[in-house]
Amino acid sequence: MAGKLIISLDFELMWGVRDHRSLADYGDAILGGRQAIPLMLDMFRHFGIHATWATVGALFARNRDEMLSFAPAVRPQYTNPRLSPYPAMERQIGTDEREDPYHFGRSLLDQIAETPGQEIATHTFGHIYALEPGMTGAAWQADLQAAQAIADHAGHHLRSIVFPRNQFDAHAIDHCQQLGLNCYRGNPPGWAYDPRPGDDLSAVLRMARFLDGALPLFGGMAFDAPASGNGISDVPASRFLRPWNARFPLYSRLHQARVIREMTAAARSGQCYHLWWHPHNMGRDTAQNMAQLTAILRAFDGLRDRFGFESVTMAQCVPKGGA
Repeated sequence: MAGKLIISLDFELMWGVRDHRSLADYGDAILGGRQAIPLMLDMFRHFGIHATWATVGALFARNRDEMLSFAPAVRPQYTNPRLSPYPAMERQIGTDEREDPYHFGRSLLDQIAETPGQEIATHTFGHIYALEPGMTGAAWQADLQAAQAIADHAGHHLRSIVFPRNQFDAHAIDHCQQLGLNCYRGNPPGWAYDPRPGDDLSAVLRMARFLDGALPLFGGMAFDAPASGNGISDVPASRFLRPWNARFPLYSRLHQARVIREMTAAARSGQCYHLWWHPHNMGRDTAQNMAQLTAILRAFDGLRDRFGFESVTMAQCVPKGGA
């Protein structure tokens, strides 16, 4: 059986970083990410890449009134109130994408959807966190229902989910399955990648993840395609594509080489390899980041010729007769 390359992107704009970044210190990366998305889409067209765009539900809205009309009534009561997106949604953002390109992205979403091979998935409605203190099952379910409703209104049927900050547990997955989602992006193997709340992400864990991006600390990251079944399928991440680092160019070269080696191993063994990133990761040093992505996709193109390596979305990775 031919191996598969899965690419997923967390499409969030400022909603993904608003609890620990400001427009003053990160707004340029958000705007740069907006400029990078059409470049990525052109590259995906050129190389025949299918990709999953896990989109924050608020970005489906054309204006603030529409966003708030779909926002869930039941909301998380986080112990840390900074984590809630709703005060910002109600009082701190502009009226539409022209006025506030940091929090609205419908024009980009339409470009993505019009590009062949792209899957629109969910990243929850408000970029909410399943494992943070104050999250409840009722709030989680209400958020997913809101994400589905606004996606349906925009003409998109959701099949896949990516959990914000990669936080999930069995209860969060169960709610996804009950609402008809077919697959989710799980985490890579290794203790450093286990799902955990933000306060548990120690410096040691962050360093282990960083080093594993260049050195084989946790072994191979390829996996077998999900088997047929009646539940929701895990399409686990293999590697976060780290942005090019101007301070550590050697690390970036090692990281790129590691991704290509892992992808090659998956192609040779007929397994899957799942690469992911955020568009705003490429919002700075865009030329260098595009060069890195080009090198990886050229390597994929060669593997497709040699081994029949395929590009698929998360949903396409799940057997049609399965979940």
